[in-house]
Amino acid sequence: MLRRSLLKSGGAAGLLGLLPIGAARADTLDEVKKRGTLIVGTEAAYVPYEFVKDGEIIGYDPDIIAIMVKNLGVKAQLIDTAWNGIIPALYASKFDCIISAMTITGERAQRVLFSMPYADASNVILLRADESSIKTAADLSGKTIGVQLGSAAAGIIKVFEAKLTAAGQPGYAEVKQYEHYPEAYQDLLNRRVDAVVNSKSTMMVVMRDAPGKFKMLDGISDITAYFGMAFRKEDGALRDFVNTQLAQLKSDGTLAELQRKWFGGTMDTPNTVPEVLP
Repeated sequence: MLRRSLLKSGGAAGLLGLLPIGAARADTLDEVKKRGTLIVGTEAAYVPYEFVKDGEIIGYDPDIIAIMVKNLGVKAQLIDTAWNGIIPALYASKFDCIISAMTITGERAQRVLFSMPYADASNVILLRADESSIKTAADLSGKTIGVQLGSAAAGIIKVFEAKLTAAGQPGYAEVKQYEHYPEAYQDLLNRRVDAVVNSKSTMMVVMRDAPGKFKMLDGISDITAYFGMAFRKEDGALRDFVNTQLAQLKSDGTLAELQRKWFGGTMDTPNTVPEVLP
């Protein structure tokens, strides 16, 4: 398990300024080696990718980070950061990179460098198990939808709503945006929203941990999406190191082993960022 920092971006900005990172550097990889610590921005509220248990951040991402820093000969420090401000915090040099189940999207790719994909981020619709009025994605017309603020799903549902209205159907009744996805799942059970949109791999775990309460529905997007690790545009050396590590983890079966551990199955991912992005 990795060391957890209790500092948050925003309110703890003064304390974060004491971290030995400084301004963005031409070679952050070299700075990480000299410092002896890779400082990672994450939002520890996204089971099973990263979440807090017994005061430690654990999950699929922390397991990958632990392997990479061992191979680099440094330690890892994770900064628990509000998702909606995580990219600005990266460019404010609060940490060296973002490793936090970030969907590779066209809009984000203009702002950050992405690693090769390392998990499937395709979005699906989560419904209550007793839901009978939503049989296809088109049935979201007139419904209340829940997503996390600043998530890739928040953009995907806008695109899908445009398709609905172009086809002459009403849009959504309401879109509720949450600070964290677990709040949306609870509101779904409490019938405050009709559906929640999020990545399939995450929804698999939600369904596993609450047997009989939910079901999934495809069709919200026709583009396969992936998760990647994010870096400042000038930090190509650090991104290249991470890509080398991910390629090795894929080839030797370690990544598949971690996926079985955290998701109960494996995911095929390409070794380059796709040209067509959500």
